[in-house]
Amino acid sequence: MTQNTTVVWAQFPSHEAAEKIKSRLIENGFARNSIEIYRNTDESCDLAIHTSERNLEHVESLLHISAPVYAFRQLRSGAFKAAATHPFVIGGSIALAGFILYSLLPRNRQATVHSVRELPRTLRRVPETVTEMTKGLPEAARGLSDAVSTAIGDRAPRADDKDGQR
Repeated sequence: MTQNTTVVWAQFPSHEAAEKIKSRLIENGFARNSIEIYRNTDESCDLAIHTSERNLEHVESLLHISAPVYAFRQLRSGAFKAAATHPFVIGGSIALAGFILYSLLPRNRQATVHSVRELPRTLRRVPETVTEMTKGLPEAARGLSDAVSTAIGDRAPRADDKDGQR
């Protein structure tokens, strides 16, 4: 059975850069004998990877990704592998997140509904509460508009100043 293979070429400015990419490819499962480095006369190097067509996208992504992004992906995949193999890590993380969220809640909170019977009374009081809260809204809006106009007036040049200076 013949397998369709292709060669992916990439040029790098130095032999060291080509070696880094070669080691990256080997770390991701590509065979050493399928990767070749050719030195050019101008100190640059060509890297040739013999691969199947189904691995073409994977090779391209490994060739053109930056080193910090590659390191982040490796760290991320390692964290996912650890979490998948250790379900207690996931459970502990969820419990820790719940504890942190609970600790952020205020300490003097009171239960708003003590029983299911109180729920209809509590819902009846919602419109009254909203009405009380909105009573002071027009005064606050007037105060805000006065503050904005004062701030703009302080920054705008006055009509009696000819050159815009105070």
